[in-house]
Amino acid sequence: MAVAKLKKPAIAQWVEEAMSHAGMSQSDLARRLSDRLRVDFDRSKVNKIVLGKRKVSADELFAIEEITSFPAPAALRNTPQAERMPKVLQIPLLDTVTAGKLKAPSSQIPMEDVPLLAFADLGRGDWFALKVEQDADSMDRVSPPGSTLLINKADRELRSGRCYIFSVDGETTYKMWQDGDPAYLAPFSTNPSHKPIFIRRKRAFDVIGRVKRTVLDL
Repeated sequence: MAVAKLKKPAIAQWVEEAMSHAGMSQSDLARRLSDRLRVDFDRSKVNKIVLGKRKVSADELFAIEEITSFPAPAALRNTPQAERMPKVLQIPLLDTVTAGKLKAPSSQIPMEDVPLLAFADLGRGDWFALKVEQDADSMDRVSPPGSTLLINKADRELRSGRCYIFSVDGETTYKMWQDGDPAYLAPFSTNPSHKPIFIRRKRAFDVIGRVKRTVLDL
């Protein structure tokens, strides 16, 4: 008696077709997903997806689309699960920034071939990331040395008590804005030696973007 072959779930069939389209193995896709999503995504997880034994979250689906250049059918993209999941953004990590002494802005302008970091639930904006230097501690109450800062260049409206990347006299720094007469860039540190930077009218002064999130790997 012949045994009926079970039909694969649509998501499993699409992932298999996407890998074939891109000429990728399960190990290749697992490695790329690990890099893109910054999670441990091994071959066994891809194998379970292809066998129909593991669900695919919306951020994983979007990442597979981008990696393989193989769009998912509308029926898969418009599932209730996908609608609930936040969109994952690829943020370029451009450079390091001090949180103490001012530093020349060597790469505030986006460049090709920079590392991309994946983050969700950031909202609309023009995003880039900077790394706080290991010896920078003037903002360590909110961003310890080694932290990754996510900056929105589209959000430059100054509000007292919020943190921004500033350019002062052509050099960059990470500080908290404080209204006043004069206004000043305030450190937020456990180190009492750090002093505020007062903003005078004659000083060249610009806001590069607001720091929306700090991420620190332990």
